[in-house]
Amino acid sequence: PPAELTSSDKSSSQPTEQHKPFSMAFVSAFTPRFSADTASRAVSRPTAIPRHTVAPTRKNSTTAVNAKLSIPPANQIKEALATAAKRALAASVALSLVLHPGAPPQDFELANAFSQPNIGFRGSSNAVNKDAESLLRWGLPIKNKEIRELQSTLEGIERDMRSLKWNKVSDDVKKSQGIIRNKAAAMLKDIPAERADAATEKFTEIQAIFPDLIAAVDEKDAEQVETMKRIILNKVGDVEQMMMVGFPYEVPKEYSNLPQLKGRAVVEMTLDRPSGEPFNIDGVLYDKIDVKMVIDGYNAPVTAGNFVDLVKKGFYNNLAITRSDGFVIQSGDPDGDGPVEGYVDPATKQLRTIPLEVFALGDKEPTYGTTLEDDGRGAAQTVMPFSSYGTLAFAREEFIPDSGSSQFFFFLFEPDLTPAGRNLLDGRYCVFGYTVENAGLLKDVKVGDVITSARLVAGEENLVLPSSS
Repeated sequence: PPAELTSSDKSSSQPTEQHKPFSMAFVSAFTPRFSADTASRAVSRPTAIPRHTVAPTRKNSTTAVNAKLSIPPANQIKEALATAAKRALAASVALSLVLHPGAPPQDFELANAFSQPNIGFRGSSNAVNKDAESLLRWGLPIKNKEIRELQSTLEGIERDMRSLKWNKVSDDVKKSQGIIRNKAAAMLKDIPAERADAATEKFTEIQAIFPDLIAAVDEKDAEQVETMKRIILNKVGDVEQMMMVGFPYEVPKEYSNLPQLKGRAVVEMTLDRPSGEPFNIDGVLYDKIDVKMVIDGYNAPVTAGNFVDLVKKGFYNNLAITRSDGFVIQSGDPDGDGPVEGYVDPATKQLRTIPLEVFALGDKEPTYGTTLEDDGRGAAQTVMPFSSYGTLAFAREEFIPDSGSSQFFFFLFEPDLTPAGRNLLDGRYCVFGYTVENAGLLKDVKVGDVITSARLVAGEENLVLPSSS
């Protein structure tokens, strides 16, 4: 993604003075709240994400909250997961090997990846691609083979470093340098004339980094290699974004009464704890939490537009977290235990709802109003998967696809329950963005914590409002 749509190195959430800064490593999720029965059926059906959960208060006990959500207490969960979950996961993994391979094999031909719109590599650095920025790059509907080859080669460096294959890392770096040197013209051909100079400058900046990157590889300096690789990939993402001209498809006319995001936007969100108690992230204390999210309208224009519109209206400011169970963190209920479960349009006095919107790999546009499973494509992968810690999606009624309104959730990725290529929520809920900065700080967000502010900081020009607005 372009520079303004990516995370920065500087965190806006500052730990208290008596503690050292928190290292923003990838953080594993808590144990999801699955019962033995649910775990045994995990392959065929995910736990529902109800739109209305618990009142925004700390007074509810864990048992009371779980009872309302039909989720057993923690001690029963641990016992269930010790037996049934393992069997379910084994079956899920086996199914994934048949229906959903993760990363393409080493001999995967690049041309195969771009024979249809939105087909890309799944997990260039692991069996599951957990990198939010990488997922956003692959989520761009571009067809330039050369820049995808460059991106895939660069992202493969992390996998090779993890395996201590420094000879392979060296080969990947030199291959990437060669792609820039020999195929820049092929990449520039998909750049509009008015952006050609800016794209050429990006390539020049990338080339200037390679000598230092090669030296770092020779010294086996993993930290420097990772830093420079990420800088280069961000610049590659800038060029990929420059290839986007207009919007790639028409949104169905029946949704013209809803806000739509024709591109991407950036939202920053601050969470606080009313009690004044600090957030404790592995022993490091924070007075508040700031996260940055990229909202993707290319793959979910109606869902993303709904969220960005509500952010602009200030709807989420001062709303409480109503669910936090180690599986999801949910908010957006404006009425607590009251009857209103979403955004009521002041013009119509009616609850505004949005359709379920899921973009399957290989499709030319999203599928609306039904899950991929109900559409007869339960095995299909999605362009924007639930595979990164802090994935953003809208909650809805379990059996009513078009019932989302304002309640959304952060998905806390748990690799044990989302094995390679078989994520239990993909195709059933709409992913509309990823947390690209400070996702690990979500670890200690609890029921009763408050979103003190949600701010649209980039991409407002991509928000298309209905004329009635």
